[in-house]
Amino acid sequence: MSTETKTAAPKSWPRMAAGALVVVAGLVLITSTFINNLFEVGPAFEEMIDDFRPMLTDEALGTAKADIGGLAAVADEFQNAVIPGMSQQLGMDPAQFGGFLGENFPAVAQGAAALPEIATTFNGLIGTLEAEQGRFASADAIPTESLPATTVPWGMLGAGVVAVLIGLFMFGRPRLGSMLALVLGVALVAVPAFLSLPQKAADADQLNENLEPVYTAELVAGAQGALGVVGAMGAELQTAMLPALAEQLAMQPDQLSGFIGENFPAMAGVMANMDTTMGRFEGMVTAFDVNLDNYDTLKPVKFVPIIWTMILVGIGIVLFGAWGFLASSED
Repeated sequence: MSTETKTAAPKSWPRMAAGALVVVAGLVLITSTFINNLFEVGPAFEEMIDDFRPMLTDEALGTAKADIGGLAAVADEFQNAVIPGMSQQLGMDPAQFGGFLGENFPAVAQGAAALPEIATTFNGLIGTLEAEQGRFASADAIPTESLPATTVPWGMLGAGVVAVLIGLFMFGRPRLGSMLALVLGVALVAVPAFLSLPQKAADADQLNENLEPVYTAELVAGAQGALGVVGAMGAELQTAMLPALAEQLAMQPDQLSGFIGENFPAMAGVMANMDTTMGRFEGMVTAFDVNLDNYDTLKPVKFVPIIWTMILVGIGIVLFGAWGFLASSED
């Protein structure tokens, strides 16, 4: 073996090793994409964000709080004004009127009894959404406000494939390959930093954690049941109870409406807007219901480690590319 051959091998191994390490770094990105199930997480995240976005505007949250306030006011008014007032009008005591109500209008009686708890439940739900409004806006901007979250797995996979190809290229063209590795590594560090992805990922993880205790199948089923109770109460109140009371009190429907509006303004207000209010509640509950599977897909995933994997791999590729470039310069 000649002296030239003996000296060539030691000189070539550093650039070969640098190329191999860049290949390994690319494989880390590819593996991370699939281990974290990002091709299912990305669409689930985007679908859930799209459905929740209309509910988390200032206007929507304000309207929801007003709707819940209306229900709470009806619950209070029914116990403290409607029952005593109607009892007096019908010549009954409150206990007799309660029995009359339960026997003849059970949906109204059930709804009136359940309204305080229903209002409290929905108020807590809206309070949670309001508290998470800022974190939701941050998570909604992953990776940017104009790019959907579904681009993240493709970007990570693509970067991994490119890294593997560059690492292999470094075996034959070490100087050019090393320069390409440097460019890719800098991009993997700079782009997440420029887009504030570590902070957005932290907000998304915290949002996920804060929703976990409340966003359950039991919550959705309970909310659907509550809507059924309120809807049945409103329907029976308008189609059966009020006409019957108008007949017993010898009032025309418009006279009874005026009497209710004057003496029971909270109930009158909710009744006047019942369809619209119920539509808003149903839209919110439906959004929670249809995205329950999406949330179950997201729950086990932590976004911060994914973003930092990308950044650390980028730093590694920069170092490996620099090593390969220096080693090729010595050949």
